[in-house]
Amino acid sequence: MNDQSRSRRLGDVAASRRTLFVALGAGIGAGTLGLPGAAVAAGPSTWTNPTRGTLTSGYKTPSRPGHLGWDVAAAQGTPVYAAAAGTVRDIRTGSYPGDQTSGPLPGRTGNSVHLNHVDSYFTYYGHLHRVLVSPGQQISCGQLIGLMGTTGNSTGPHLHFEIHRPRLTSTDPRVFLANRGISLGSTAPLGSTGWPSVSGGTGWVQRTIQYLLRGRGVSVVVDGYFGPGTASAVRTFQSGRGLYADGLVGPITWTALILPVQQGSSGDVVRAAQTALNARGASLLVDGGFGAVTAAAARAFQSANGLVADGQVGPLTWSVLV
Repeated sequence: MNDQSRSRRLGDVAASRRTLFVALGAGIGAGTLGLPGAAVAAGPSTWTNPTRGTLTSGYKTPSRPGHLGWDVAAAQGTPVYAAAAGTVRDIRTGSYPGDQTSGPLPGRTGNSVHLNHVDSYFTYYGHLHRVLVSPGQQISCGQLIGLMGTTGNSTGPHLHFEIHRPRLTSTDPRVFLANRGISLGSTAPLGSTGWPSVSGGTGWVQRTIQYLLRGRGVSVVVDGYFGPGTASAVRTFQSGRGLYADGLVGPITWTALILPVQQGSSGDVVRAAQTALNARGASLLVDGGFGAVTAAAARAFQSANGLVADGQVGPLTWSVLV
């Protein structure tokens, strides 16, 4: 290779490197560069898409200049995830038009979650069917925080999503995420697993459902077979919770069925967790006692799946387990 060719090749390599670093500095995500990953870094923060669905009402449109976020519509019960790591500042439940209770966006968005993030950013998630976090709770990026719904001033299931910059100034969340390589409503959320939809079959998932039903006070035979008896038990549970009684264990029914369990817990919900942990590689005695051995198995599963290894089987751990 002559000196001229060598110089040209080194120049091409340098240009390629400059292109890569400029792209990363501009916040272009891994997906944009053809690399795996649904979340990208923004300073010390990692951001991800909060949910998947169809974009409807936009940010500060001419007809709605006071609309400070984007609406993402999908089926009721669609999982909603934290767009970045942070802390639950507060939650609202049962908010309604005209409600003047203090808190974020009073009276408009029904069940809602407000998260604080590093660098003084915060995000807001409104119209949730169910809230799955508590005030003060530490949240990881992509953690399940609620289920999409139509509570509050809403005409159909959707997520109202806002991002606020430091000093409480709102920003267009679609543009904010797009600058980080994330398509609001389209890019797969970091950590999204989805709940299985179960209405029949045989196996450990069916057995787990049966234990959960018994833990919720519904009589059912635990044999791992999702037959007419289990379907009837599911409908009984759904009716008692005001859910659509179709006998199908989907996202809404799963999140109504599960309960958080930890060391010291006991009963059929613990048996459900032990059954699921065994299916994922543990070797536990399914005895309904959440002792040190079960806690260690839960921590091992959490560590292997990138979860906070606290040994507690909460909503996010349940969603990955099943």
